Amino acid sequence: MNKLRLISPQFSTLRAFSTSPSRQASLGACGMKPDYGPLEIGRCTLRNGIQLVSARPFGAPMAACTILYQSGSRFEYDDQLGATHFLRTCSNTAGCSYTTFSKTRVLQQLGSYITVNSDRQSVAFTLRCPVPAFHDVKYYLLDIAARTCFRQHEIDAYKPQLKRDLQNIHPEVLVMDLIQKACWGGGLNNSVFCEKERIDSMSSTELDVFSALHMRSDTCAVGSYGLPHDEVMAFAEMIEYKRELPVSPRCYPPSFARGGFEYHDLGPDSDTWIAVAVPGCGNTDLPCLMSHNIIASACGTGNNSRGQHDEDRVPQPPLGGYATDVSTMFRAFNISYADSGVFGILVKTRSCNACSAALIAASFLKKLGELTAYQICIGKQRLKLDIALQEEDCVSISEGMALQAACCARLDNAYETIKLLNTVTDQEVFATAKCLASKCNKMAVAVVGDVQAVSHDRELLCAC
Repeated sequence: MNKLRLISPQFSTLRAFSTSPSRQASLGACGMKPDYGPLEIGRCTLRNGIQLVSARPFGAPMAACTILYQSGSRFEYDDQLGATHFLRTCSNTAGCSYTTFSKTRVLQQLGSYITVNSDRQSVAFTLRCPVPAFHDVKYYLLDIAARTCFRQHEIDAYKPQLKRDLQNIHPEVLVMDLIQKACWGGGLNNSVFCEKERIDSMSSTELDVFSALHMRSDTCAVGSYGLPHDEVMAFAEMIEYKRELPVSPRCYPPSFARGGFEYHDLGPDSDTWIAVAVPGCGNTDLPCLMSHNIIASACGTGNNSRGQHDEDRVPQPPLGGYATDVSTMFRAFNISYADSGVFGILVKTRSCNACSAALIAASFLKKLGELTAYQICIGKQRLKLDIALQEEDCVSISEGMALQAACCARLDNAYETIKLLNTVTDQEVFATAKCLASKCNKMAVAVVGDVQAVSHDRELLCAC
């Protein structure tokens, strides 16, 4: 099996600051591995503009290192639309120093692999390897992430794979991508997937231009897990100096809330995924971001228990109480990027129940300000439990550290994250919930499945 692999693109929109169990703490609240003892945290800013955060437990057998650029799909424009999808898929092509065969063979022999994922905000390249092997395989990560070199014949060879990716996207991931398109206009409206009509027209020149413009050292952050800080700092200094002086703060393409409707038809009588959402918050204000995550947990983001099958799971109330059968699922979500975000409710149900389920989700979102103090307390306890029980591998922790560096945040471990959570008062949470409910005039709707089973009248959903 080729160990130089890509994280499947359908998972890319769910990363970053969502409220899935693995990201409940936001900003990649990097939970400590109790088996390895306390973390040794190192932070610095290099002369080439790179923000660096390293976490080193004592005795970790595996290490990970992430090079993260704030150059997600929101930075694409004109002929570059879809460039980040190509970056994910074509990352194992021949680079400036190593061929595809060399990368695959050496990484596999040394028990290592490189993953690439992206969202609207960032692109992350992560190397996972045994600690002693880092000295030998780190140059392959540099070749893929910092010394990009695209050749037209290799790009053409990967275009059929991109078309297959579009056909195999899971409906839940697709609806999460569409709800962000429906919620925002401008840069955040750009999908993390390249449109089918644009795949054949993408050229190596456009990818090279995108890399030169956005994958620079002043937009770069490096995170690591299991490696000495000095070694990681020496590695980060090898990333080419591409910064133009004087350095200005990272500018984000403007986005505006549009409250639109997006859909993808899977045919009659197919299972249907529905998402309703309103504009959320960015990740620069940690207490506000934590309030959004508390509200999502209070509504219910998953199941009370984990079984072997979906039917074995009991959904979290109060949203879970609206599920009338085992085929229906309600959960809240919160996705935050640098300056904005999306808060909403995701529904999965059969086509015969799709219309009523969409009305229930929209009505619940509109009444979000009516959450009780008891439900807020339960939400905090759920969030604390998810943080304390984190069992992410070194790759996720490394990416979390890079995210923290890129956002200039500091959440070293689960204890620090829970400590921040405890500082958020119930009054702040209630105020945030009422603010979200007041944004329902900008409610966005996305449907994947039997679109004829759901009303296309967004005003009707907003007025429910």
